[in-house]
Amino acid sequence: MPAATLARHALSLAIAAAGGWLFALLHVPLPWLLGPMLAIAAISMSGYTLSMPKGARQVGQLLLGTGIGLNFTPEVAAFVAQHIVVMVICALTSIGFGLISALYLRKVAKVDIATAFFSSLPGGVVEMALQATRWGGEMAPVSLAQSLRILCVVTTIPTTLILIGATGHSPFEAAKLPFEPAGFPFLIAASILVGGLMAWRRITNAWILGPLIAAAFITVLKLDLSGMPRELLNLSQVLIGCFIGLRYRRELVLSLRGFLPHAVVSTIVLVGLNVAFGIGIAGITGLPASTMVLSVSPGGMAEMSITAAVLELGVPLIAAFHIVRIFLVIGLSGLIFRYVLSPWT
Repeated sequence: MPAATLARHALSLAIAAAGGWLFALLHVPLPWLLGPMLAIAAISMSGYTLSMPKGARQVGQLLLGTGIGLNFTPEVAAFVAQHIVVMVICALTSIGFGLISALYLRKVAKVDIATAFFSSLPGGVVEMALQATRWGGEMAPVSLAQSLRILCVVTTIPTTLILIGATGHSPFEAAKLPFEPAGFPFLIAASILVGGLMAWRRITNAWILGPLIAAAFITVLKLDLSGMPRELLNLSQVLIGCFIGLRYRRELVLSLRGFLPHAVVSTIVLVGLNVAFGIGIAGITGLPASTMVLSVSPGGMAEMSITAAVLELGVPLIAAFHIVRIFLVIGLSGLIFRYVLSPWT
């Protein structure tokens, strides 16, 4: 690896870590996610070229997925199974809200329907951008809109929940396993194995879903190998925050400055619809409103799970809602576009 590239990687990670440390010092919500994300985005937008080592994001996802999976006690697994129908309904409703946002974006931003549709679905940045190109859309606006949505959700919803005191309302007690040096390597090895198998099969979000499944399976079987140290969970947030921040490249934003204001409005509409729906579902199911807002928010699973962990809002339940939505969005988006939107438009 060239020395210049190595130095750029090191500088980027140092800036991300410094951003997290500063935000933690200032008691900002989600400091180890927001600090790196905003610090890297600001410097990248100023025109400086930053980058992170290949595989660093996957390391962050692996640590986070393992940490989430350790919360899946047998009681939690039974609770999730009882609410699977609610999860499917919420996922399908989120797709419906994405359709509304897409129609607005197509009309006001004057983009093709594929670009508008995949910009508006609550799916992953990479997955939706690839789907857009597959169906004749443009990758750049989709990437920008998806990144903007995650930034909007992560910077507004956690802060709002903290300000109104909607924290610590988990429907079940979180598992608290101590760190065990002897068992931790086996836990990580299991996460790497399952994550690697899912990545080999090209399953979306493999490096967070695989470790989550591995750790959840171990926890449900009551094989208490080890807990996840807080420092490693903070590291996972730094790596994920750095990756999100790098999406905001100056040249990309400038090239799409006509599209950006409309993407902002559609993002606000999409977030607002999902938040209102989450509050409504909470009233029907009796689940805490704060937990349901995070469960249906159109942010990424990693970001919403981090938020849930920090605010103590039922991490495994929220993760389960997002897992169901991920699979339905990835599985249905192409079919919806091909058989509904494409013939209609």
